[in-house]
Amino acid sequence: MHRVVKLLIAIFILAFLTGCSTTDLSYKNNKLVLQIDGKHLQVDSRYINNRMNNFGTLFIDQQLLQLSEGNMVVYEKARTDDMYEFYFPTIDTIKIVFDARYVRVVYFSSSFYITQVILADGRPLNVIVEQLEDQSLNMVYGMTNKQINNLLNQLDSQERMPVDQHVITLDRQQNAILSRWTTYKVNIMQLVGPKRDLMGF
Repeated sequence: MHRVVKLLIAIFILAFLTGCSTTDLSYKNNKLVLQIDGKHLQVDSRYINNRMNNFGTLFIDQQLLQLSEGNMVVYEKARTDDMYEFYFPTIDTIKIVFDARYVRVVYFSSSFYITQVILADGRPLNVIVEQLEDQSLNMVYGMTNKQINNLLNQLDSQERMPVDQHVITLDRQQNAILSRWTTYKVNIMQLVGPKRDLMGF
């Protein structure tokens, strides 16, 4: 009986947390879907191809999409193994994954970020990130400033991407993947590690 009660409590907490989710960044039915604080935004896109990586403790699915304006974006889903979790805060993870000089947060709400990532060579890249929990991270990168500003308009944000800055746009499939997930970063730098609650932390 005691076990049943504990199981019911765990299910209730999980359902409660799921119901409280205010953000979502996903790819469904040829559309990038963004849900932020009750606003549902959709960006038309066409699937081109995808690539998957398995680091044992972390699984990466990278989908190359073409937007209606013609430029491409990459939609990435990163999921840890059930017994592992991300160790770094979201922005630090993004900085490490892109080998970035720094990350400028333009918009933030709950677990949703619109950022401009300055790569090691000084080029800016627009990156949208959603990390609702410690075991999953979704992101889209490669949008133009105009496309980002359109999203910001729909979110009623006063923030804007600088229109005169030449950001990276993806026009070739071969060079579209700009994130740099490596075994060294995942395991040695410990982007991902054993779940802390299982270790008694």
